[in-house]
Amino acid sequence: MSTCDNFIKKAIERNCDEPFVGGLELVGYIGNRAQIDFANVEFKAGSKNEISAFPLIAGAKIFPVYQTGKRPFSGSSKTLNASDLGGYVTNRVQFIILDNSPEVSANIIDPILDGEFFFIHENRAKHLKDENNAGNSAFEIKGFYQGLTLAEGSLDPYSDDTNGGWSIALEEEKAPTSGLFLNAGTYSATKTLISTLVNGQ
Repeated sequence: MSTCDNFIKKAIERNCDEPFVGGLELVGYIGNRAQIDFANVEFKAGSKNEISAFPLIAGAKIFPVYQTGKRPFSGSSKTLNASDLGGYVTNRVQFIILDNSPEVSANIIDPILDGEFFFIHENRAKHLKDENNAGNSAFEIKGFYQGLTLAEGSLDPYSDDTNGGWSIALEEEKAPTSGLFLNAGTYSATKTLISTLVNGQ
């Protein structure tokens, strides 16, 4: 059995070349975890935090999640937790569905009740100026290891926060890493990969 390396390997400092900005872009992507082709997923050499190839099973696709306003996906977060056996991460994804119809109920809300999902966020901080890792922090995957499942959801017809639509929160408990990023080599290459996943393989 190998011994895990838990040493810090980088100075904690401010990036003056590309200042950090918080927040998420207006579009994310949701997929069904059972449709990931795990046998052919590839990690960047030497990394446990970057996926370079992320195939789905034949016929599967991911679906864009469009948000509006100044704080898209507000409530989404990562929480570090301690336990007697070591730390772990809870990933949370929160979004609003500005619709309530039979199609939304059948194709989104009902599957969320018992399904298991993964989600790809696009961070506003992308590290585009890093020549060796351009764009490697742009796209982040949640739900890969343990799956995102329903944490809570509600529809209040009079809610100002949701304009009367659905508020949905999904959570992945006990993820083993603080961040899992999708990086096909460059920002544009990763965007192309995501477009392929949206259109189906």
